[in-house]
Amino acid sequence: MKELILGIVQAQPIQGDSEATLQMMELTIVQYGKEGRNVDVLVFPELFITGYLPELWERIPNAQDEEVWLHRLTKAAREAGLWLVFGHPSYRVRPQATPAPAPENSSEGGLGVLTNAASLVSPGGVIGTYAKMHLFGEEAHTFLAGSEIPVWDTPWGRVAVQICYDIEFPETARIAALQGADVLINISNNMSPFGEYHRLYTQVRAMENTFFVANVNRVGPEKSIDFCGGSCVAHPDGTWLLEATPEAGVYVVELDLAQRSQAEPAVQYLKQRRPQAYGLLAQVDASVTRKW
Repeated sequence: MKELILGIVQAQPIQGDSEATLQMMELTIVQYGKEGRNVDVLVFPELFITGYLPELWERIPNAQDEEVWLHRLTKAAREAGLWLVFGHPSYRVRPQATPAPAPENSSEGGLGVLTNAASLVSPGGVIGTYAKMHLFGEEAHTFLAGSEIPVWDTPWGRVAVQICYDIEFPETARIAALQGADVLINISNNMSPFGEYHRLYTQVRAMENTFFVANVNRVGPEKSIDFCGGSCVAHPDGTWLLEATPEAGVYVVELDLAQRSQAEPAVQYLKQRRPQAYGLLAQVDASVTRKW
């Protein structure tokens, strides 16, 4: 297991211009690839290619648009010699649910179901795409929620990717950990006043699952929304490896994934679980009424 060097892109997409945003991403990839800062994995925030609010997109992208994005960014990754994680609308994942009607301004044309997604891309191609499972606020008007929690092998260890609101649900991180994830990369469009929420969840998810957690947030406004930055990376023991300011920038951090196994036995919680007592978690309509 090797040390993993993450490059965390805390930036703002160019609103309403996915082509200009792609060009900015490609330039950043060149700067931090083998001819630059030489990071292993460069991570961009949630829905970075289009921006967050669909009403501000130039249009609803179609499946061909997505394949162009992935082709271009795979080419950039190959030339730079690094891996990428980035957020984008996607038709690649088919969640196990009935899709909502496409928005009126959609050019999707029946090609699939739109999800809020994150792709992991290597120099050799797309490793996989994750569809956001927990949709926040109005997101369900545009996206269908994902239904799977994949974990992928990389040269550095096993990596899980999740998106923003997902980190507020302990079940998703725990399932990733039970599948052997060494690091959880959570890409976000987290906004004020919830910055401290994600700091706390990042730290707790790392400690309770004894793995590294990187939370990569964007900056800048969209209408009345203020995306608050503050990207952070937590060690499995809860200490901070990175605490970014609210300012835009690319932050580089090294993760020694071998340190996962060095935790004190009492705080290696995965080994202390008692799943036979957790049956209520598997009940879809479970509820508990407490009498005071």
